[in-house]
Amino acid sequence: MKYLKQTYDRLIRGNFISRDSLSDHQRDMFRDIEDNLPEYTGYFERIGLILTEGDGFFYMTRSENRTDLARKLERFSHWIDVLDFLKAWDAAFGPGFRFKLSRLLHGIDADIELKDKAAGLYDNKDRNSEIASRLIDELLRQGFIETVDNDAEEYQATNAFLYLEELVGMLTFEESDDETA
Repeated sequence: MKYLKQTYDRLIRGNFISRDSLSDHQRDMFRDIEDNLPEYTGYFERIGLILTEGDGFFYMTRSENRTDLARKLERFSHWIDVLDFLKAWDAAFGPGFRFKLSRLLHGIDADIELKDKAAGLYDNKDRNSEIASRLIDELLRQGFIETVDNDAEEYQATNAFLYLEELVGMLTFEESDDETA
């Protein structure tokens, strides 16, 4: 468990560690967790945390009471909107997808439906450039994307993006039967 402290520091903040990270250090962390998964899992369980493995990424959870769970569900609705926005912009958006901020802004400016979706992402942001910048910052902070080129404002989605897709994919809705209601 060579990267225990770094793993804890990253995951406790709600970030991900991805196999396909552009960072050598994060890829090393991923391999160390993968190679020592029982040890990492056991350690985190002893301190009340749950190390969870996705398809090419790791994240951490903890047992939640109902109040915390309700708050998380409310926050998750934001991520559904983000996923909807990104897939509406480019259906290919997913792990390995590269894009530039300028292309994202052009997409918002050129598509009225996308502009409406973007406007719904953040209450206090009016300009497309503010919305796109905040979205990029949020995706970077969570580890769903990483910076490829700072000067060109180019980014790449990581395997952690699968977490959003899988979570939304698990949602099922029952249709109510109007006759029995």
